Amino acid sequence: MELIACAKSLEWALENAPWPYANRVYIVTDSQYVANCHSSARYWKKSGWRKQSGEPTANEDLWDKILKSIGKLSKLGVRVDFVYQKGKKTEIGKKVDKAAKTAARRGGIDEDSGYKPGSFSRSMVRDGTATVRFPASGQVIVIRPYVKKLRRKREEGISFNVFQELTELYVGKFFAYAEPSLAAALHRGNGYRVRFNSDSQFPQILEKLEDVLLPKPTPKKKDHA
Repeated sequence: MELIACAKSLEWALENAPWPYANRVYIVTDSQYVANCHSSARYWKKSGWRKQSGEPTANEDLWDKILKSIGKLSKLGVRVDFVYQKGKKTEIGKKVDKAAKTAARRGGIDEDSGYKPGSFSRSMVRDGTATVRFPASGQVIVIRPYVKKLRRKREEGISFNVFQELTELYVGKFFAYAEPSLAAALHRGNGYRVRFNSDSQFPQILEKLEDVLLPKPTPKKKDHA
């Protein structure tokens, strides 16, 4: 959402250019992802939308729109700067937050044309909120995929829990990558014994060794008044 807002803002600046008394556009964002990564995006693009480790980047369609708008504005003599500011701390920040929430409640026909659907299930681990990069070091373990993020002609991102066979417990919320043909064979909600590569910066599932039967989730007990 933060990237879409930036892309739309720059498109608006282009549509209303030239600016006779302005030569700079400030993108003020409360997203550290946007503020920290905008300068890296041009290098990702030159590398085929991959990071230095070889890991594929996310949101390349939106980053590409932003880079193209920055390039067009530059030709008009307008510089674009990104500034991080903690959200809802200033008067204008509060107004933007209110406007965004009003638009969300409004709904309508707006559509994120860059959204790429995947298959989803729920994580078996409730603690924490973030999915972290799996510390790959050649392990052979059992995983339970719960989200697959589809990518065109590239490795697909897979979010999964690790299943510990001795304790029959699920631990962690991790992500790694797999070639499209292998990713297609790893269905959400099922168990698989897989082998990883040895690169913690670009974790990849290299091989599915076997299917593993997982215990059925224990249904929640209903509270009775």
